[in-house]
Amino acid sequence: MTPSPYVSRINQIDAAQLDTEVYKLLKNQTREIARYLPPGKIDKWQPEVDAVLKFLIWKFSLHRGSSTFGQRLLNLHYANINQRKAVLYLILSIAPQYVKDKLVNENLSERGPVALTLKSFVDWTTNAINLLELVNLLFFLHRGVQPHLIEFLLGLSSRSITTHRPRIIGYSYMTRELLWHGLMELFTIGIPMINLHYLKQVVRRLWRRKGPSIRLLPVMTAETKCAYCFENLILPSHAGCEHLFCYYCLQAHFTAMSVFQCPSCDVELRAEDMKRYTVATAPLSGDEESDDSFEKVDDG
Repeated sequence: MTPSPYVSRINQIDAAQLDTEVYKLLKNQTREIARYLPPGKIDKWQPEVDAVLKFLIWKFSLHRGSSTFGQRLLNLHYANINQRKAVLYLILSIAPQYVKDKLVNENLSERGPVALTLKSFVDWTTNAINLLELVNLLFFLHRGVQPHLIEFLLGLSSRSITTHRPRIIGYSYMTRELLWHGLMELFTIGIPMINLHYLKQVVRRLWRRKGPSIRLLPVMTAETKCAYCFENLILPSHAGCEHLFCYYCLQAHFTAMSVFQCPSCDVELRAEDMKRYTVATAPLSGDEESDDSFEKVDDG
């Protein structure tokens, strides 16, 4: 069987993307090598470094064969390339970007109006090339050949080295991702709908016997902690028993349910009884404490 002339669009785009990643990998390595040089030492030579890297990539790919590194990884090659087209490919891929980067790094205001005119011309040319790249991409999506403008200008077309085989796509990773995201959405929607405070109260009632409870006015000292989170009190509040809560802890319970039992003394607390703790709420002494600070609560 002879190799099929048809090459899928995704394979051509992947080959171009792989070429870009190879160039970026080499560029990052050169930056790591120059990291310990004095600051700014390599920056002024960056256009030349980029041009050399592109030349080396071309030297060991199109100069010695008929395919780029990205095409080799996907078993593709240029069927109608020759030495002249390979040299033109090198010039067109290096020269425009090199001139642009070189002018960006130069201070052209000191070189007169001719240099500024040249920079404006280069900027206009760059914008025109980017526009042509976009138009060529639209044509590529329609025709299925020559995804890059350089390939269109040189008449290069990708061909498969081996016989045409259908692209094999594994869906196991995608299936795991879909299941995981579905599970996360279920937790995100379902967990806020569960009344955890109510469930805690139900469990507490199963393990504790309900007996007569006494309502006492709270007293706050330096050692007093929140009856729920056992941390230092923040905006201390109470709701009918001798224990104090952080405002957020108590309000969170009453937001979830209007009535719940104190986790420390099992006194039934109600939302309408919630108050901020002040010194005035503390018991005084003697008979006033015995008269006002507690009362029996009938469980009947």
